[in-house]
Amino acid sequence: MKLIFVFASFFISVTSICQKGDYLVKNTGDTVWGNIKIKNKIFYVDETSAFIATDVSRIKSSKYRGNVVVSVNLLTYTDNLSDLEIDFIEKAATDTVLILDEIYASPKINLYYATDDYKVPFYFYKTPSDPQPIQLVIHYYLEGGLANYIDNRSRYRGEKSRVYISEDKGYVNQLYAIMGGCKKITQPVWDLLSYRDYSLKQIAKIYNKCN
Repeated sequence: MKLIFVFASFFISVTSICQKGDYLVKNTGDTVWGNIKIKNKIFYVDETSAFIATDVSRIKSSKYRGNVVVSVNLLTYTDNLSDLEIDFIEKAATDTVLILDEIYASPKINLYYATDDYKVPFYFYKTPSDPQPIQLVIHYYLEGGLANYIDNRSRYRGEKSRVYISEDKGYVNQLYAIMGGCKKITQPVWDLLSYRDYSLKQIAKIYNKCN
C-alpha cells in the first residue's frame, strides 16, 4: 500500500511540474503560464483565463504536440479510394485552429507538420516574408476507367485503361514559386518531390544552400 501511495504521489508531482512548465504566448509577446486547454478556438489557461486563438502565437503544453498556433481555413483532402471520383477533385475547407510542429528551420524557409482529428497529415511552410505559416496543398482523385478509354484510347490504353489514383501536387507549384530560381534544385528533385516530411525537408535543405 505504501508503495502505491509513493508512486501516486510521484506521478502527481511529475504531472504538476510538467503543467507548471506549460505556457501560452500572445501576439503581443506576453507570456501566460499555466495548464492549457483549447475548445471552440479559445485557449483556456488554468480554466480561469481565456484567449481567442487569433490572439495566440505559440504554446508549450504537455497535452499537445507542436507549439506554433495558426488560425487557418484548412483545405482538406482524402486519399481514401471509396471517397474519390474519376476526373473529379473534391475541394473542401474548414475554419479551424491548428498547433503546428516545426520539423525544419532555416534562415530561408521553415516547415511545419500537423494532423487533424482524423490523423490526416498536413504540411505548412513559412518564409521570412510570411506573417504566419502557409498550408502546402494536395488533393487526390481517380483517373482512367473504361469511359476514358473509349473517349481517348491513345491516352488511356494499356495499364492506364484501369482506374488508378492520381495526385494533384499543388504544393509543388507553391514551392517552385519560391525556390524555382535555385539552380541547385534539379528537375529530378522536383519530379520526385512528395507530400512527406523527408522529401519536403530534402528540397528545403537544398534551397537553403542557394545564394
